[in-house]
Amino acid sequence: MSKNTHRILKFFAISILSLLLITNLSAQDSSDEYFTMARVAGSKGNFSKAANYCERALKKSPLDMDIKEYLGKCYMELGQLDKARFTLLEVLKESPRRVDARHYLINIETQTKRYYSAVCYANELLEITPYSKGLWLRKVQLYSLMQNYVEANRSAKRLYQIFPEDSEIKTLYNNILKDEVTRLNKNKDIPSSVDQFEKIIEISPTDPEGYLNLINAYTKMGNYAAALSIADRGLQAIPLHSGILDKKIGLLDETHEYQKAISVIEERLRKGESASYKTVLNYMVAKAARFYKNSDPFVLYTRIYDQNPKDTEAFDYLLSTSLSRGYFKQAEELINKGLKANPSSKDLLAKQLYVFEAQKDWEKAANIVEKLNNLYPNDADVKEKYRNWAYQKAKLDYNEQNYKEALWGFLKVSQTPEYKKYAAQYIFAIHSNQKSYPDALQTINSLITDYPLEHQYILNKIDLLMAMEDFSGAYTLAKEYREKNPDKPEFAHMYATASLGYIRNLNKKEDFEKVKAIADELLEANPQHLEAYNYGIGARVAMKQYEDAIAFIQTRPLLSVDSKELKLKLAGVYAEAGKHENATTLLLELHKEYPFNDSLKNTLVDEMLVYAKTLDDSSNFAKSKEIYNQIRVINPKNTAAAIKLTNILIEEGDLVRSMQIVDSTLVYHKDYPDLLYQKGLVFEKMGDFKSARDYHYRFMKPLEKPQEHKDRLDYLESKELKNQVNVSYLNTTSDSTILNTSIATLEYLRDLNKKNKIVIRGNYAGRKTGVGAQAEIDWYHSFDNKASFAASVGISNAYFPKQKASLSYFQPFSKVWQAEVGARYTKMHDSRSFLTGILGVERTFNNVWVNAKGLIMQEGNSFYHSIFTQSRFFLKNEKNYVTAMAFMGTVPEDQKLDFQVNTFTSYVNTMVGAGYYHYLNARTSVGMQGNWYNFKVSSTAYVNQYNLFVTLRTRF
Repeated sequence: MSKNTHRILKFFAISILSLLLITNLSAQDSSDEYFTMARVAGSKGNFSKAANYCERALKKSPLDMDIKEYLGKCYMELGQLDKARFTLLEVLKESPRRVDARHYLINIETQTKRYYSAVCYANELLEITPYSKGLWLRKVQLYSLMQNYVEANRSAKRLYQIFPEDSEIKTLYNNILKDEVTRLNKNKDIPSSVDQFEKIIEISPTDPEGYLNLINAYTKMGNYAAALSIADRGLQAIPLHSGILDKKIGLLDETHEYQKAISVIEERLRKGESASYKTVLNYMVAKAARFYKNSDPFVLYTRIYDQNPKDTEAFDYLLSTSLSRGYFKQAEELINKGLKANPSSKDLLAKQLYVFEAQKDWEKAANIVEKLNNLYPNDADVKEKYRNWAYQKAKLDYNEQNYKEALWGFLKVSQTPEYKKYAAQYIFAIHSNQKSYPDALQTINSLITDYPLEHQYILNKIDLLMAMEDFSGAYTLAKEYREKNPDKPEFAHMYATASLGYIRNLNKKEDFEKVKAIADELLEANPQHLEAYNYGIGARVAMKQYEDAIAFIQTRPLLSVDSKELKLKLAGVYAEAGKHENATTLLLELHKEYPFNDSLKNTLVDEMLVYAKTLDDSSNFAKSKEIYNQIRVINPKNTAAAIKLTNILIEEGDLVRSMQIVDSTLVYHKDYPDLLYQKGLVFEKMGDFKSARDYHYRFMKPLEKPQEHKDRLDYLESKELKNQVNVSYLNTTSDSTILNTSIATLEYLRDLNKKNKIVIRGNYAGRKTGVGAQAEIDWYHSFDNKASFAASVGISNAYFPKQKASLSYFQPFSKVWQAEVGARYTKMHDSRSFLTGILGVERTFNNVWVNAKGLIMQEGNSFYHSIFTQSRFFLKNEKNYVTAMAFMGTVPEDQKLDFQVNTFTSYVNTMVGAGYYHYLNARTSVGMQGNWYNFKVSSTAYVNQYNLFVTLRTRF
């Protein structure tokens, strides 16, 4: 008893656990559905609805932090900030590394003015992403809101250090510094203001306001030297800025540096006329004159020299003072007077050279240098001056891209030990810039020979070879020196650069085998080189070495490429290799990991379409339907999948499902032409030709096929018509005049509904012995499963069978096949009657239709048999067609001609025939057909019969 009790308890425990597990799984599924609906509602801005879905989802899965985090966001968007804060803090408690929750909390604390808490969350996020520009900007904003300007300044400075070239951050830091200066000025803390202005100038060296403010600050402090220094810095950064220039002139005036002020003004006037500066110059000269009138020795010596030009003491003083004070005009006049007396004076010529250089009159300076060199060719100082001048002048010409003069200057000094090396470097640079590559190569080779330990020249040569497009030579040289210098990073870098240049060149030449080898070598040297990795894959794919490419990706993972990128590359190779199933599988896995990545989704859909097409081409429609359905789940808006899928379903006869798919896609693309056409096609297959025509009318016709489109509309309009009349004439001739005859036929066809049609037919024949008429009625009926039957009865007064009846059943199978089973009864005007069994099959091949029938006819104890085949070849518009047929046996092929039954049932006969049926328009068509019968009446005798049939058919 105890053992039975134990078993029962065990059974109940297992059952309860199973139920709990199933409930949990169900809840999970349900919570995922609610979460998905919440995100959809949130994306539309309906956060109230989204919050409701999240709350319901959490009841199912209370420990799902993704749902709770999104609920916190919804509360935040709804303005329920306390609830949002409480919810998000619970999320961080359970999942401390979450990023989005902290971003939401920053927004919440900012709105509730709890700035300190917001800063704490920003700091926590910066520990995760220390170089996030957005977070640093937010932190600066928060400190500013707290009016903690010290920390705001410090954070802005740190941000500027991280992103020194970012214009937005530079502007922000600059504005913060200016605000700080404003506060310091209010507190009259001028020294601290000076520090801030210095930082402003450092950040914005072309901002004149910074220089002007700093000059004013130094002036208030009485530090005129520093103020003048800042003015000079400002004019160097912003030449001829009037505000800074005026400040400098004013400072020089304040410090009684009148001569320097005059020089500054004169320099300004040399750059362009200015009435205001002429006025200032006159004022400054007058003020200087008054100041120096009784105190300056220069004025006194000037009076002495004017009275006695031969006074050497006065001359020497005036010249040296003019040079020191920048009185270059006065100095030049004095030197010229001295040179008249002593034209070869080395000292005067050197001072004249100084004056010309100070005035940047390079042409006159060059003449003086040449003159000194000619006068004192053996003087070491003059030689050095000449060489230095030539070198400096060549550098100046080089910087101004005056390469011709620069080259001449460097060549002058290239043979002197002091300048040889540097001149050769400039000569190489000039040849390279002018693309004189042979001269550049000769120069760099000489430098390598003369200075073998200077590795920079090897790097220069590699650069030059690449510029010369000698990529092979550059690669070989770079590889050689990398192997010789494995520890030098510059050679490793140059080897990588040369390899990539060579690879790109080889790619253009499509030498993929060599691309593969070099890319692999580069990866051996640097296994994490992304470009080499991509080129290695590309070369293998280009050579269709797909298996090698796949193995390459799988065995060489890069640290810099995450699993997503690797899988995308692998999927791309699978696609190139035609392994679309593998590519699709990989991309589906990625889509599950990254469901909101639109680029990935588009790639997946494109690949799935290619994969489905290959399945269509191999007639694997069951699998391709599955793929098209998956595409529609991933992207319900995709039109290609909808159209391809409905094409298959139309062929399978699933018209209801086809219409559902078209309608669901038209929701996203209301007037998409191909979808409108597809819907019209489905209506046509359903037999609703009016709706089919309406949708095909809305379909935008191709510009190059307007008539085709019009014919299509006319055809659909004609299919709406219920009535049709056929008028036919059959003329028969033969080798025997006894068999010559003709038959006229009038038919009326009526479509009763989509499933039923009747045909009323009258046949007329005139003979020498009288007139015969036959009346017939046919009934055609279709079933829902596409099966159908055709029944016919007829009577006549003469020549035709007295009574006739037939019934055939048609059953489609395997999409393009249809079988026929039938029987017909014929009673002649004499006592004879015939019973015929029919077994047939037909198949459709695109625009070709083929039919074959076997017939067995019984008359009493006699049996006759025949085989009949025919085909139709539809032309371009799929309406006009050519028909061909053949027949062999003893059963009459055409029972309208009763003499065949009367005369030739015991003879074997053969028949071949052909015809053409043409639509004049959508309603009316004509046809003509000819048949040739051959009857074997004895072992040596044959009779030929020729039928010509013409018909006119029209619908109304």
